[in-house]
Amino acid sequence: MPSAHDLLYSPETLKLEILTTPIHRLGYTIEGTFLGEAIRIVRRDMKRVGITRLQPLIYLSDGYGCIEGVPNISVSFTDCDDLINELNLEFRGWAYTREEIVDTLRHEIGHAFCYAYKLFKTREFRRIFKVKGHFFRTYPATNRYIRRVNPWSKEYVNPGGDHYAQKHPDDDFAETFMVWIKPRQNWRKKYKSRPGALRKLEYVDRMVKKYGRKPPLVESDPAMVYEPVENLTMTVAQFMKARLADYRRQATGFVDSDLKSLFLKRPPHVNGRPARTHHHAHAFLRAYRRILIPRIAAWTGVPEDVVAELVDKMITRARALELWIRHDDAERKIVEATAYLAALCTNYAYRGVFFVK
Repeated sequence: MPSAHDLLYSPETLKLEILTTPIHRLGYTIEGTFLGEAIRIVRRDMKRVGITRLQPLIYLSDGYGCIEGVPNISVSFTDCDDLINELNLEFRGWAYTREEIVDTLRHEIGHAFCYAYKLFKTREFRRIFKVKGHFFRTYPATNRYIRRVNPWSKEYVNPGGDHYAQKHPDDDFAETFMVWIKPRQNWRKKYKSRPGALRKLEYVDRMVKKYGRKPPLVESDPAMVYEPVENLTMTVAQFMKARLADYRRQATGFVDSDLKSLFLKRPPHVNGRPARTHHHAHAFLRAYRRILIPRIAAWTGVPEDVVAELVDKMITRARALELWIRHDDAERKIVEATAYLAALCTNYAYRGVFFVK
């Protein structure tokens, strides 16, 4: 018989929970993930090359980028753990390796350096990177490039093999910066046969020596962030345009649908705040936890630790889904929750699963 833990926390269950959770309720943060380590790696790179005064604001969002003209950098919530990274690969077609995450951050630091010291406004920058027209207004709205890619060009670095430096002068500089700042790279030797790319690398080298220890002309601005993760209210499935049918069939510990039937998704609001007639469903369940566990274990014949795993799963998911309960409904809801838990535990006792499909 599978353990209660294995059923409640199977990979398919956890992935389905991620997919059906609003992004802002996932609880992801940069610290404690590889993103945090990647940022520390890149900050060490900056210190090593003498960029000591620039401190970009780095925040969690729906993708990687740098705010136009400001050294504010967004990083993707899809790189916060392995499961959501796997879902990103399945439904969106790509997943960054750890090395690619670090290199992407180096690229974004390149944007931040360019904006912080307003390099893009200088004649030399515009000449070397062939800027035509308004620097930002000519940036492609999609992933198309502003001119046809020349795979044989010697004017650009091409570290990823995707010719991304040819997308726009902004990315040309950022890709060049990424190659330049990467440790243990003999860029002079590597690019000696590509004179255009080498000229750009030498430009980055000179600009960092000139500005690296100077205060930025443009500081990070906490007010200028685009799509911070706390504002992303769509579910991960909506964001990824994911199909859920297969995961629903395979999940062995998915309680979300039942919790949404048992509790309220959104309470009435008064002056923008939840009405005092309601409180959080996870707090309600936690308050009755010590009473529920021994009684249901005695009635159903399953060990208390099995009931505890199930109750704790319900508390965790009720919190993630931000479910509510009316004070006046507390007595009725504890009866319903008890019946629900008893039914699942009876299934487990006699069939070895919580849900009979």
